[in-house]
Amino acid sequence: MATSKTGKTLGRPTQYTDILVDEICGRLACGEPMAKITQSAHMPDPVTIYRWLREKPAFNQRYADARKDGAHCLADQIQDIVDTEPLAVFDEAGNKRYDAGSIAHNRLRMEVSFGVFDEVLKNMALTRAASE
Repeated sequence: MATSKTGKTLGRPTQYTDILVDEICGRLACGEPMAKITQSAHMPDPVTIYRWLREKPAFNQRYADARKDGAHCLADQIQDIVDTEPLAVFDEAGNKRYDAGSIAHNRLRMEVSFGVFDEVLKNMALTRAASE
């Protein structure tokens, strides 16, 4: 991190450490998006992380492995959405009806999750092709 003329620390951390890499990769492996990870105050900004990916082959490999693990996590999240019953409401006669808004919300969550999952799979295929 940079320091001001008064000696105060400025900006986010930019020093590459095993502890930071462990946390980044661990959070990615659990399906957390990079955009959310880099919002944490103790994390470097995305530009720094992407620079590390270009400059540090070991980090690049750990990152790729974490992304693969994250894809499995994302698949589990999609399955949870599918398995979640929409909000049920009962009309005056006691008949069970599903709330249309709840159904639409779950559909949107699935569509977005499938889009993200598709991108992750494409990136994994590109990474694998580049390494061969």
